[in-house]
Amino acid sequence: MIEIFLVIVIALLLAFIGWEKRENRLERSKLINALLAKNATEMANLDLADKTQIKAQVPKKDEFVPMEDLSDKEFRKAIL
Repeated sequence: MIEIFLVIVIALLLAFIGWEKRENRLERSKLINALLAKNATEMANLDLADKTQIKAQVPKKDEFVPMEDLSDKEFRKAIL
């Protein structure tokens, strides 16, 4: 029974350490932005740039293949 309690305590401590490191990284980022900014507007712009996430869209494959690239079998299959 004590082993289960100790495992739970260790898991909670690891979660706390991870959360603390994340918070320290965010605070360090804010400090660096504050040091780089010349005025409040520029600091707000740097904060906004940090919060913005770029979503990459995967291009879809064309379902159309040029007729020159198809063999006779593939051409007949595509027609059907």
